[in-house]
Amino acid sequence: MSLAKLTSRVRSFSCTRKPSTCTPASNTVNYYTDAVRYTQVRVLEVAASESASSSSSLTSSTSHSHGDVLVRSQVVGFKKIKFFTNETIGDGKLDLPENEMHTTSYWITLERPLLESLPFSISERQSGMFGLLYALESVATLLLMCDRRDLGTAIGENPPSLRESVALSEAKGLNPASLNLPRETEFFEPNLYLFDAYPGGIGFSEPLFRAHDVLMQKTRELISSCECEQGCPSCVGPAEGLLPRAKEAALAILHGLCA
Repeated sequence: MSLAKLTSRVRSFSCTRKPSTCTPASNTVNYYTDAVRYTQVRVLEVAASESASSSSSLTSSTSHSHGDVLVRSQVVGFKKIKFFTNETIGDGKLDLPENEMHTTSYWITLERPLLESLPFSISERQSGMFGLLYALESVATLLLMCDRRDLGTAIGENPPSLRESVALSEAKGLNPASLNLPRETEFFEPNLYLFDAYPGGIGFSEPLFRAHDVLMQKTRELISSCECEQGCPSCVGPAEGLLPRAKEAALAILHGLCA
């Protein structure tokens, strides 16, 4: 059965009254839409945490934790994504209310020594983190035997970095200059979050925390065994959304995590 025959077009939608009007899409539609959202995660309580040191350093360079988090997200647009190839072929703007959710999360903290040791620019490191998080989510869904939509992902700091605060303020139509924000530094220590995409959590975070080593090893195998050059939906995500060296940077980060 063709996927296009199952596609509907949303004609109207109301956040307050909830009704929506949908009509069957034509057979020529070869894409689906996905929301573009800004997500901010704040750690409320750490249930457990472990640190790891690289073989070349006596100090901790990474840590992984799980616990309760507050997730704030806001849909600010949508992308038209082509079936099978996951290419972005269009986009649009949306203005939906911000949502808050108390849930549970597993996260990895990449500390400054690891980031500073990477032979990449800041932009390449960030692109590598997004690619790594994409691959981590893919492997995590297999380990948990769940749907990809059961997990949410985000990259951030605790407290949130300037970049996140600016992104959220711009999404709300605010002027970032009017906010009392700390001065941004060149390096930051990001948290890579994999959180339960349901209020209160559904029990995924602690198993991921316990399976941390397996998750790292399997993710490394997934990326390194993929034959693509710069990224694809099977490893770090479609190459068009990443910088050319994102896959290489993701593997370098994983090397530090597995050292």
